[in-house]
Amino acid sequence: MQQAAKIVSITFTVIVCIAGSYAVFPPSIKVCSRNDPELNRCITESVNDLRPRLATGKISDEFRIPPLEPLALSTINMDRGAEFKATFSELLVSGPSKFKIDNLKVNTEKLIYDFNIFLPKLSFKGKYDLKIKLLLLNIAGVGDLTGVIENNHARVKLMCEKYTKDGKDYMRVKKLLVRIQIEKGRFDMKDLFRGDPVLSQAGNQFINENSRLFLDELTPGLERSLSDTFKATANEIMQQATYDEIFPA
Repeated sequence: MQQAAKIVSITFTVIVCIAGSYAVFPPSIKVCSRNDPELNRCITESVNDLRPRLATGKISDEFRIPPLEPLALSTINMDRGAEFKATFSELLVSGPSKFKIDNLKVNTEKLIYDFNIFLPKLSFKGKYDLKIKLLLLNIAGVGDLTGVIENNHARVKLMCEKYTKDGKDYMRVKKLLVRIQIEKGRFDMKDLFRGDPVLSQAGNQFINENSRLFLDELTPGLERSLSDTFKATANEIMQQATYDEIFPA
């Protein structure tokens, strides 16, 4: 699920650098003037145009980032108390490079970035370990996981601030708000109920027939995970350049 955090991190970094004419970015990135009366539209188009390069991670011969296709993820833990504990690991995700951003609003004076991300379809496989209560049924298991989630929307609002280090001004994320909507999903978890084939099939069927409830249980933990992961990742990236380098006078 952390694929969205990485997408948000990369997207935000590109947005900041495009808006600020970041000098080290290659000519393959269309730079938008800070005085452009349609700055929000210009940045949105620039980021969306970069999607094929973001998929491979090759922005130019000299400039590379981790590829979005496929996206390998580390362990994700979710804990909503005794009735919902889940761990997902060794995840490999296909489809994140199809993201689109829209409704972007940039306030360069207050350092506020507000935008939508849409992900049409994400297919994933990996490992799971969960113990949940869904309606009146207790479901538990450890094994292989495959699945698809479709029509994924995220609204992201970032509030940044300047700070001084070694006599120079830098920028960091002060607060991040993210709200996620997943329209539908389908999951296949092997070895539910300790591998009992009948109960495992019944458990998967029950989860998929009640996928809305399952996704609603996942969403709050996912939002917290995205917020924490993205904030740390974005701040790690932004500390590499001073505020004046990102937003030259």
